[in-house]
Amino acid sequence: MRNVIAGRGRRGFTIIEILVGMVIFAIIGALFTKLLTTQGKFFDKQNMGNAARNVSRASLNRVVSDMRMIEATGGMIAASPTAITARVPFALAVVCGTNTSGPGTTTAISILPVDSVIYNAPGFYGYAWRSATTGVYTYVENGAIQYKNTGQDLCTQVGITTLTNGRNARLSPVVNGSSLGTPIFLYRIIRYEFKASTAVPGKLGLYRTTMFPDATPPATEELVAPFASTARFRFFVVGNNTNAQDNPPAALSDVRGLELHLDGLSETAVAGSPSPESAPFTTAVFFKNRIQ
Repeated sequence: MRNVIAGRGRRGFTIIEILVGMVIFAIIGALFTKLLTTQGKFFDKQNMGNAARNVSRASLNRVVSDMRMIEATGGMIAASPTAITARVPFALAVVCGTNTSGPGTTTAISILPVDSVIYNAPGFYGYAWRSATTGVYTYVENGAIQYKNTGQDLCTQVGITTLTNGRNARLSPVVNGSSLGTPIFLYRIIRYEFKASTAVPGKLGLYRTTMFPDATPPATEELVAPFASTARFRFFVVGNNTNAQDNPPAALSDVRGLELHLDGLSETAVAGSPSPESAPFTTAVFFKNRIQ
């Protein structure tokens, strides 16, 4: 009985002990909250940085796949640090000969295998053929017409076998000055431009526009946004293929490649940061179809 009564008479925590414990818990809670906040900002910054890098990467394949195919001497039509317009080849072929049957006099061609989506996309603007003596391409675009899936009979007659997944076509007007086996390509006119984004107001977006030879309005799509104000095109010219210059040369036929500044931004800023995350990104593309 004495032990039980003695146990009941033991004291609990004093007010001072409770206050000290609360202060300690408050300090630990504050430190833990600060840790969570710091970690949250870190992960937010990482996510915003990835978003900015994705902007740069998302446009890269599309732009490079078009620009590397440009023919140097006549491919560029217009250029500035923020916009370029070029004749972009989408199918390579060889000349089989002149066909006098069907829709007037045409040139039959055998087209190398090409992705069906790319080939059948709208926007055929013209063709260019390469001189066997000078190596220079001659462009034909005013009134150029492509008659798809025709001309195979003439190619077979002259001994040109269209490869598996290749195609045949006929072109009008006739390819004057060409001979059997002359290289030729079909092209579209494409414009790339950095301008005010509609997807992310107040920022820059990269637009791709397909031009049409008739009265059809150009088809414009915003590829990706947002970009920093430093996003631009720079130009490699004849005689200086290692250092790009800010402005295009007076003669666009001297352009041999492009330096692409695809400096991406995140759409939003990290909490507490005055500006969105940026991802500077620079790459270069040189034209494949070039003499020098």
